[in-house]
Amino acid sequence: MKVIERSPIGGESGSAGITDRLKGIWQFGFSWDQDIQAQQVLIARLGGILDNSFTMISNVAIPESSLPVPLVLVGPIGVWTFYVTALKGIFRVKGESWYRLDDKSQHYKPSRPNLIRRSALMSRAINDYLRDKGFFLDQTQPVLFFAQPGIHIDAPEPPVRLLYSDGVDRFAAKLLEEKTVLDSAEIKRVTEILTKSKPGKPKKGEKLNSLRPPQELIGVGEFMLKPWQWIVIFVLATLMLITVIITAYIMLNF
Repeated sequence: MKVIERSPIGGESGSAGITDRLKGIWQFGFSWDQDIQAQQVLIARLGGILDNSFTMISNVAIPESSLPVPLVLVGPIGVWTFYVTALKGIFRVKGESWYRLDDKSQHYKPSRPNLIRRSALMSRAINDYLRDKGFFLDQTQPVLFFAQPGIHIDAPEPPVRLLYSDGVDRFAAKLLEEKTVLDSAEIKRVTEILTKSKPGKPKKGEKLNSLRPPQELIGVGEFMLKPWQWIVIFVLATLMLITVIITAYIMLNF
């Protein structure tokens, strides 16, 4: 399987250094780094089975959305989108609703972000983007991949395909048996379109961004940050002030 890695922090290179990781955590939250590592696990597992007629593109930018699609697989069997998560816990799926079992109450409660809806919306977004570029598919196939083996999902009829860590090999083997819907020229065309896609400024009320957990921004004017980001800045500023005071004390007394 060929792999095209794109950085989710604005670059074309798939390599992510310390600075990129910090930017990713700052922009997407603390789970971002774990999800990126989960992507690499899935790429490696699929790459050991699928041949070079398949191409995996990571972190595909969607114009007018701040959320990249984690993985898009293009091959003879069509186009498959993967939302990848390192989430743990017990969950339930009803239609496009996504619930998590609360440890204290032992009741299922709505959970954000809704990974079922997000997976489906990302898949439709890729399909719409290809259509806007003049390439028409019947549909793209959404997959929600769980990297952690301990997760449990109660989902009798999920609207997207759920893929667990212990089922990757079987999933890849079945892909090789699927009927061919794209020839080599079409695969090349789709790969070029998705590799060259660029992120854009999200539209107000844009659906993919509305699936993020609601986080109130605090600040003045354009300098608005999330509460946890202000806490980080406060802690760093406090440490810096303490360092200055200690340094000044040492210089005055020696």
